[in-house]
Amino acid sequence: MSLPWTEKYRNIEFNMIIGNETARREFLEWLKNWKRGDKAVLLLGPPGIGKNTSVYAAARKLGYYVIELNASDIRTKDALNKKLGTSLYAANLFDEKRMVLFDEIDGLYGREDYGGMEYIIELLDKPPVPIVLTANDESNENILKLSKKVVSIKFQKVPLRLIEIYLKHICEKEGKHMDKKVLQKIVEKSGGDVRNAINMLQTIIDAPKLLDESDFMKDESVSKMEAVIALVASEDKNMALKKFSQMDADIEEKLKIMFYSILASNLDKITRTKALKAISDIDILRNRIEKTQEWRMARWYDMYFVEKIFNPEIRKGFRYSEEEPLWELKLKYWTELRIFKEIRERVNQRYHVSVGEFSLYYIPCIIALAKKDFSMMSEYLKYVGFGDNFLSYIEKRVKE
Repeated sequence: MSLPWTEKYRNIEFNMIIGNETARREFLEWLKNWKRGDKAVLLLGPPGIGKNTSVYAAARKLGYYVIELNASDIRTKDALNKKLGTSLYAANLFDEKRMVLFDEIDGLYGREDYGGMEYIIELLDKPPVPIVLTANDESNENILKLSKKVVSIKFQKVPLRLIEIYLKHICEKEGKHMDKKVLQKIVEKSGGDVRNAINMLQTIIDAPKLLDESDFMKDESVSKMEAVIALVASEDKNMALKKFSQMDADIEEKLKIMFYSILASNLDKITRTKALKAISDIDILRNRIEKTQEWRMARWYDMYFVEKIFNPEIRKGFRYSEEEPLWELKLKYWTELRIFKEIRERVNQRYHVSVGEFSLYYIPCIIALAKKDFSMMSEYLKYVGFGDNFLSYIEKRVKE
């Protein structure tokens, strides 16, 4: 697979970016005129429309070095201090032109991100360097908190006619030919998201056997229930993949529904353990896709998902469920406050996921693996820093 074109065409000149001309000029003027202590800037708008590309292009144009942090980097005050403290000090000491980019600030959530948002708010009082924040959802609670401390600039979805022109330009640069109707369908399906359009274009050109043009031209989709039932009930893995790929859900929804269904199903211990381990492996790929924003890998995600889950044993006792078992999990995993505190501290330090995610996805897998080999799991949990309270809790759950 060749270099992702979203990366290849990300580092372009400021005047080569398509769409949002007014917003981009406003941002460039903000950066040109920024003085120590001036307000930070918040770039608002849906993903894939050029917010980050504009930041890096403007930084290159004006000679700034960008220090980028995303939601997984900035959950806690300690994490922020480690990542920013030295960099900001060096910038002030040597008068270097540095700027900080907090990407997708609306990805921080309440208590799970203990101290992170508070640290950022404090930093915005008198910024020592230009600070840029990006967000997709302007109604988000974190964004409302920041609104008075920042200059807000709104980005819009890019007009489809501009995306079509840009994709034609990429095809010419790459020496590739694309059927006009397929190109127009890519543009239409992109919904104004340039990054998504580029991903789809490269997927069809790089791997036409994986994404047949005739299938791509169709708008068919199947319900979540139909797709999941096909995955566990079909005798033909290829047919299961076809149905699952047409599922009317994003990659996170697919994983959650399968996880909820496994919890709701009447499976024997061995099958349940295997299924939960598969869910854990799939989640690693999902995290990678979402962190790198390489959405064209979603096709590989579906293939990997089917390969991991397609198991005749799961059919016995399987029950489809979209119901999130939060209350049950809270009763099981959150009743002991000392345990909860230990989980929160260790999860924030090492795993960069919320406590809710850890309890929902990881703890059932830990218990399942501990039932298979408690000694091995105990050694692992000690190695990553969990204490006796958590180990006793897991042992208790294993014996139930």
